[in-house]
Amino acid sequence: MKRTLTIILTLALAMMTLAGCGATYATDSATVASSSSYDADFGWYDDYKVEESTVETAEEYNPDTDSIYDDSGVESSSRKLIKNRTMDVQTVEYDQFVADLKSYVSSFGGYIESSSESGNSYYSSSLRYADFTIRIPADYYDDFAEAVGNLATVTYSYEYVNDVTSSYVDIEARLTALKTERDSFLQLMEKAETVEEILQIQSYLTDVNYEIESYTAQLKTYDDRISYSTFYIYVSEVRRISTETSNPTVFERISSNLSDNFYDIGEGFKDAFVWIISSLPYLVLVAVPVIIVVVIVRVVVKKGKKKKAETEE
Repeated sequence: MKRTLTIILTLALAMMTLAGCGATYATDSATVASSSSYDADFGWYDDYKVEESTVETAEEYNPDTDSIYDDSGVESSSRKLIKNRTMDVQTVEYDQFVADLKSYVSSFGGYIESSSESGNSYYSSSLRYADFTIRIPADYYDDFAEAVGNLATVTYSYEYVNDVTSSYVDIEARLTALKTERDSFLQLMEKAETVEEILQIQSYLTDVNYEIESYTAQLKTYDDRISYSTFYIYVSEVRRISTETSNPTVFERISSNLSDNFYDIGEGFKDAFVWIISSLPYLVLVAVPVIIVVVIVRVVVKKGKKKKAETEE
């Protein structure tokens, strides 16, 4: 009896291992029925039959013929795609851009996953910049990208799509097999007669349930990334937007460079003037001691000359 139970549970463990490695299985009821050891030594197991039609195996999925592709070989909407986009933008109206961006995120049904902003502190009045990680429903992926492009000048854009169709279908097949295996162990549990049998079956059930939870969590992660696309947006505040074209002529390049140089010179004079005016308190604090020292030196020198003149007379 124990020998037969060991054989059965060993076979079940091998089946579970194959399911965890990606190969699924279907129980052949005819083979079980024809086994004399099952009938003679473990008669209650003969009453249990696994319906082969309920087991969905990974081999049954054919990416060339199933719904993943249509007749023309073009990818269909059933593909599992995780879309991501990175965008660098510049704007002269930083506050307005941030406000409009948050408004668009809300109107498209998305949310800001994380954000950070820097610049324009108490000790520095430098230009500001920020980065946002935004999740937008996949159905509005293109619309949101276009909206961001209309809000500011896009200096860099990169899209990357991760096709997880094969992994997704494979996990679904594994889950189907594992759930069928779990049901098989539950039926075995109902027919177990000794404590030893119950403990061994519970041990296998624990392993199967752990794998089911693990694969279920993976599917939930995939579903979240598939249904909500991710945008990484880096915005920089600038004082002037460059007007240079993609393929400028020689005269356009000269005109653009002259314009940039004159602008830089003008900004340099402005910065110098602002620095002088804003630094007047410090300049006064430095100037007062210097003036006092100069006056004292002049008085001493003057007295020395006068004394020397009197001595000579």
